[in-house]
This record gives sequence, C-alpha cells and structure tokens, in this order.
Amino acid sequence: MNTKRKFILFVLFVLCSIIVAIFSGYFGLNPSSIQYFANSNHTLISFIYTALFIVLSSFSFSVSVMTSLGVLLFSAYEIIIYSIIGIMGSSIIDFFVSRRLGKDYVKKYIEKRGSKIEEFDRILERNAFKTTFLLSSIFFVPPTIPSFLGGIIKIKFKNYCIATFLGNLPNTILTVYLIRGILYSDTSQIFLSIFGLIAVTVIALYLYKGEVSDIFKISFPRFFR
Repeated sequence: MNTKRKFILFVLFVLCSIIVAIFSGYFGLNPSSIQYFANSNHTLISFIYTALFIVLSSFSFSVSVMTSLGVLLFSAYEIIIYSIIGIMGSSIIDFFVSRRLGKDYVKKYIEKRGSKIEEFDRILERNAFKTTFLLSSIFFVPPTIPSFLGGIIKIKFKNYCIATFLGNLPNTILTVYLIRGILYSDTSQIFLSIFGLIAVTVIALYLYKGEVSDIFKISFPRFFR
C-alpha cells in the first residue's frame, strides 16, 4: 500500500474520531443499564468497561463520559486504574494508526512544502518526550491529539508510553475526584479538584512556553519584528 492510500485511511480514522467526539457529548447514561452492570459479576463488569473504554476512546469518545460512567460502577481507586488502562490502550492504538498510516505521507508533505511547516515540525520534535508529556497534561487537549501527533513525530514507543502515562495520571485522578464530588455533593472536593486541574494545566503551559512562543513567532511574524 503506497503512502497516499495509507494517509487516506488515516484521514478516515481521524474523521471518525471527530464525529464520535462531537456526538459523545449527547450520549446519556441509561439507568437500567447501569443497574444491570452493578448487579453483574464484578470481574466481568471491569473487563467490559475497560475494553469499551479502550475501543471508544480510540475514536475520540469523551474520556470524561467514560470516567463518569465508571464512577457510578466502581470505587475511586478502581476507576483510576481502569481509566488509566483505557487511556493508555486507546493512546497506543491511535499512536500505531498514526505511525503506520499517516507518518510517511506527512513527512513527505513537510519535505515538499518546507518553510513554516518544517519549522513547526522542528519545534515539536525538539523534545518529543516533553511535547507528548505536556500535551497529555493539559486538561482541555483531547487525548487523541498527542496520540496522533506522537505517531508522526520522532519519538520512541517506550518514551511515548511513559510520557503519555505520566501526563494523564494527575488529570485522571483529579477528574475522578471531581466527578465523585459532584455525584456526592462534596463542595470541598469539587473545588480542590477544579483547582488541581487548573494548576496542572497552567504548569504544563508554563513549561511549554518556549515552544508556544516560537510557534506564535512563526505563525505571526509581523508582530514579532
């Protein structure tokens, strides 16, 4: 399969991800289904939930929705573990889809176009581990963005997995406790979780300020003369 056909498959995968991401916000939770799961074998529920998390998140289904469902079914420490497994599983799938289907075409496109796109590529690859880690740490960045990006930029799979895990861990813990705080009307837990999410995002943006500054300079050169 030539690089163009592989890239078309990659684009189709990304489009499916965008469609699922848009519509995932409209999928409500079915109380009867939740009750059915709650009364079933715990091991079976855990397996089904984690598998669904991986598959749906691979197509950009809302991680928050999946975590919210998990909070209704499992204890705090269980949902943190299952959510991390789900995020890592879907991130690995997206990484390999991007690397196998998109990387060659994107690199050839960058070589042809050069100039600004090549400069963007150099900024992102200046420290690929840092890029993956910090993008995974920012709360409002969908997990599929660093996953697809990781497959295209030069980063070893092992380093990608470590950066993705470390980046997602604090936000996963804080999101679980935020949802539990909302569910059980614990105001202090809600505010602490929100503060934590904001703090992690601000720290990540601060640590990436050099790269962000360079990106703005390339994008809007007339403002930085």
